[in-house]
Amino acid sequence: MAQYIILPRTELKASSGRAVDLLTRLPYASSMEPRRKAVIEMDTGPATNMDIIDTTAEDGPKLVEMDSETAQSLNDRSPHLRAVPLVQYAKPSPHLQANRGNSALSTVTIEITDAVSGAGIEGVYVVAFTNFTTKSGDGGKTDRNGQVQLQLNGTNIDRLYAYPVPNYWGGFYANLPIQSNIGIKLEPVTLPYTDSVRYYYNATQFTNSTGVKVGVIDTGVGPHPDISLVYGTNTVTGENANDYEDWDNHGTHVAGLIGANGLNGLRGLAPGVEIHAYRVFGRNADHATNYAILKAMMKAAWDGCDIINLSLGGGPADTIVEEAIRDARNQGMLVVIAAGNDDRGNVNYPAAYPGATAISAMGREGTYPPNSLSEGDVLRPPHGNDSKEFIGSFSNIGSQIAVTAPGVGTLSTLPNGHYGPMSGTSMAAPVAAGAAACLLSNDMNIYQLNRDRGRSNAIEQLLQSNCDKRGFGLQYEGYGMPDPTVI
Repeated sequence: MAQYIILPRTELKASSGRAVDLLTRLPYASSMEPRRKAVIEMDTGPATNMDIIDTTAEDGPKLVEMDSETAQSLNDRSPHLRAVPLVQYAKPSPHLQANRGNSALSTVTIEITDAVSGAGIEGVYVVAFTNFTTKSGDGGKTDRNGQVQLQLNGTNIDRLYAYPVPNYWGGFYANLPIQSNIGIKLEPVTLPYTDSVRYYYNATQFTNSTGVKVGVIDTGVGPHPDISLVYGTNTVTGENANDYEDWDNHGTHVAGLIGANGLNGLRGLAPGVEIHAYRVFGRNADHATNYAILKAMMKAAWDGCDIINLSLGGGPADTIVEEAIRDARNQGMLVVIAAGNDDRGNVNYPAAYPGATAISAMGREGTYPPNSLSEGDVLRPPHGNDSKEFIGSFSNIGSQIAVTAPGVGTLSTLPNGHYGPMSGTSMAAPVAAGAAACLLSNDMNIYQLNRDRGRSNAIEQLLQSNCDKRGFGLQYEGYGMPDPTVI
C-alpha cells in the first residue's frame, strides 16, 4: 500500500460537473482522525476502493492510501480524476557531512569556547575534513564542556567548520595541523550588527498600513517577540493543525529576514509585515511532502497572502507542486523559492518550475567576523562589479535564476527570543521576498488589482524592474539584486 493524492484530471480543484460529483462523494477526512473507507464509482468497470487520510477541500485534492494497481487502474480508466504519488522535498541541510573512511585514525579533541568569556559551548556541530574534495574526515557535536572527539587521519585538517548554536557566529579554519587538542573560539552575536543584509538594507521603506501579507512555508515560525505572526497552521499529515511553532530554527530565521520588527536593532526587510506560518516539515523530520506543500499553498491563497516564501527543495520533478505554483500565481501571489545549496549545481525543484521566482545567494566580505563560518562560503569566479561581493560557494545557479540576494552570514531571529546567523539560498529567498513586500506596500495600484495571474505578474515585474546588476552574469544573478535605494 502507498499514499497518493487524488485530484481532478487537469486542475487542483474541480470545476466540471462529473469531477465535482466524484470528489464531493468522497467523505471528508482529517489527518488527526481515523482513516475513512471510500469507493469511487468509475464510469467504466468496477469501483475503486481506498482509504481517505486527509482532505484539502470538499472539491479539492485528497490524500489517500491504496495499492499501486488500484492507482494505475484509476489513472487508466477515469477521464475525470487522477492519482499522483506522494513525493518528498528535503529540509535544507544545516551542515556538511564527512566520510570517516578506513585509514589509520588519530583521536583529536576539538574544544569550542566563547571568545569573550572562555566558557565551553555545548551543542556546536564540528566537522573536520582532512581532504575536502573527497569529504574525508569526521564530525560530531560538542558536549557540555564544549568538547568533541573526532577520528582523523593524516597530519593536516584541510577545512574545519564549527556550525553555530543560537547567539553565536560559527567558525571556519583552513590548513590546521592535526594535534591532540585544538581550541576554537566563537564570537557571540551582539546587536546591532552590520551583516550582509543590513549592509544593503539598513533603511528599507515598508508601509505597514497597506496590509501586505507574506506566507512562510517552512519548519514553522516562533515564538519570537520580534515577528508579527498573525496566523499559523500545520499541514503535516498526522500532526495537530495548531502546532505551527518552529522546532528547527529554520522557519523563524526566514520569517525574521522578511519582517523582524527591530526590537533589538535587527530589522527585517519589511518590519512588522503580517507573517502567516505554514509548517510543512514534520516534527524532527528531514522532509516535507508534496501534499503538505500543496495544502499550505492553497491555504495561503485562501488567507489572502500576497507573497509566499519556500526555502526548501531538492526533490524530484513533481506535477503536484508545479501545479500548486501555477495555481498560486493564478491566485495573485508571488512565489519566491530558494534555488538550492548544491555547490553551483542546477536550480533545484521546486525553484526550477515555471512561475517560481528562483533566488541565488550572494555575500559580501567584511560583513561577518574573521574566522566565522561565512569565510568558507567565499568563491570566485565569477567576479562582480564590486571586488568584495561574491556568489556563495554553495549557491545553485542556472537560467531559472530571477534574482540574487544576500544569503551569506545573515543574522535573524531564532525561536524563544534568540538571534543568530545562517547561510544559504534559504536566507536569500526571504530577503528577496521582503524586498518584494516593501515594493508592493508602496504601490497601491498593483496591490489593489484583482487576485489573478495579472496581479502576480505585476508583482514579479515590480521586483525584477527594481534590481541592480552586480556583474556576475545572468545564470548567477538573473535581474540582479533588489535595489536598496528604492526598497
